[in-house]
Amino acid sequence: MVAALVLAVPLHAQSIAGTWQGTLPMYGTAQGASVYGNPRIVFTIEKSADGTYHGGITFIDRGATVPLTSITFSAPDVTFVESASGFNYRGKLSADGKSITGTWTQSKQSFPLTLQFATTDTVWTRVAPAPLAPMAADADPSYEVATIKPATADEQHAVFDLRAHRLNATGTSAKELIKVAWNIRGRQVIGGPPWLEDKKFDIVAEPDTPGLPSEQQSRNMVHKLLTERFHLQAHTGQQDYPVLALTLDPKAARPVPSDPNFNPNGGMSFRRDGDDIVLQFSGTTIPQMLAFMMNTFQARQLVDETGLTGTYNVTFRIVGLTQGPVSSDDVGAALVQAAQQAGFKFISKKAPLLVVIIDHIELPTPN
Repeated sequence: MVAALVLAVPLHAQSIAGTWQGTLPMYGTAQGASVYGNPRIVFTIEKSADGTYHGGITFIDRGATVPLTSITFSAPDVTFVESASGFNYRGKLSADGKSITGTWTQSKQSFPLTLQFATTDTVWTRVAPAPLAPMAADADPSYEVATIKPATADEQHAVFDLRAHRLNATGTSAKELIKVAWNIRGRQVIGGPPWLEDKKFDIVAEPDTPGLPSEQQSRNMVHKLLTERFHLQAHTGQQDYPVLALTLDPKAARPVPSDPNFNPNGGMSFRRDGDDIVLQFSGTTIPQMLAFMMNTFQARQLVDETGLTGTYNVTFRIVGLTQGPVSSDDVGAALVQAAQQAGFKFISKKAPLLVVIIDHIELPTPN
């Protein structure tokens, strides 16, 4: 469930640290509940040395856990807020400190929600599939079996997950595979025939090594696939590009490190707040955040010069994108402004970046 459950006995209205659980009656108690299932919710709350609270919320039947944006407690009043999803829970702690009675509000809808303090005997758990063990760090896997077929007309978009055991790519071009293999942007791929980007493929490939590959191991396997099935020959070099370097604003507060007990794989969510869009990164590294932002930039590369390591919770408030037609340049400019308001700073400059120069490539060999 949640890696760090706190199951201490409540301190009779002096603390709300612990695990609280309840069922949200979104679909009532009749047919709707039997069809959709009223979600079971678990709040895990921890108290810091300075007296403040932090924690997360788990939808126990869905397996999703996200950190709470804020937690306030002034006995008996309790408030939990998660800004990315746009919900808040306001309740009152009972005199014996064993329950909280309150209201869940989200998207202008409100539902009663009573939370019970959970003990080791009563806490809800979910049965999750056993995680796949990682491949050995020194393993050098290849794709043992790979099926490559032309993509259908409705699959003309690149979709794949480098964190999965099997490569399952749909609507993917050879150029996309090259970008994945070298971890670069499209502008850093130079040369090649017209079909490099125009022809799309569906690819299913099974590694010859058990376990879950690291991201770099997956990239290496894609590189081998390009060599073996597309007969790719390429060399690398460097070329100057205009970039936006992400730095920290010395006058602003530092980004908030994320709690590794909540959403350890990272995530991104967004919601509308009036005319604004609230974009929240949780458990995310700065390069992961930049990779998302870079999807909106056509002329500039984004590079990380913050010096930050680890994972962070970062919230962007994006203004002015909900009215009228919006171009990718508009989105990019709005993200830059939102990042600056969140304590970052962009510097425009030129920097040498890796380029992959295509010497030779062929359409993939038959399966």
